[in-house]
Amino acid sequence: MTSVGVLQRFERRLEGLVQGAFARAFGGWVEPVEVAAALTREAEDKKAIVAAGRVLVPNTYTVELAHSDAERLKEYDEPLRKELGDMVAEAAQEQGWSFVGPVEVRFEEVDGLGTGAFRVRSAVVAGEAAMAWSPEAHQPSPDQPAGASTPPYLEHGAHTIPLTASTVVGRGAEADVQLTDTGVSRRHAELQVVDDLVQLRDLGSTNGTRVNGQPVSALTLTDGDRITVGASELVFRSGR
Repeated sequence: MTSVGVLQRFERRLEGLVQGAFARAFGGWVEPVEVAAALTREAEDKKAIVAAGRVLVPNTYTVELAHSDAERLKEYDEPLRKELGDMVAEAAQEQGWSFVGPVEVRFEEVDGLGTGAFRVRSAVVAGEAAMAWSPEAHQPSPDQPAGASTPPYLEHGAHTIPLTASTVVGRGAEADVQLTDTGVSRRHAELQVVDDLVQLRDLGSTNGTRVNGQPVSALTLTDGDRITVGASELVFRSGR
């Protein structure tokens, strides 16, 4: 879990940011420190071990707010999102977690939430500023015995993306792996881990899904298969 020190440093930065305006703005409403704690819990809950012990966490977080809280946040939107993103990055560094792209926090107004209530969702979004894959990451961690199996994952350029039981690739915010590619549908394809196999399924995308250059609707993947969605290419690794 994230240390109390990280949250305390976050609160101190907020206090100096607008000389107390946050305390006045958020009294009785959504508290920034509550959001900060929720973001670190989300990272903790969604962390995944890839390639011999490297711990990967989401890098894009969306905070869903009621209309009343969203309106109150507008004046502080950019500086608060930056501070929250810096806090997540600081917590990740403290815990030894890594990302596949820059950390970003967004606010989104949604229906059905009361004042003071909020929800957090997250995604793994590859980006140019991602932390590069290093040879050291392939070495077993002290807690993982040599020869232990590695979960399946995707390679996207220099980045690695772990596969969960169900991983949706797409351009929309609801996708688990978001690609900023206009040729990719909002929910483009899904990868499902079933026993020792990984099955790829196109989700009725506009431009289709290709594996090793061939269009597919569904396919069981093998190590090294190249998956093309839009103009983006992902390489499947069985991790065995």
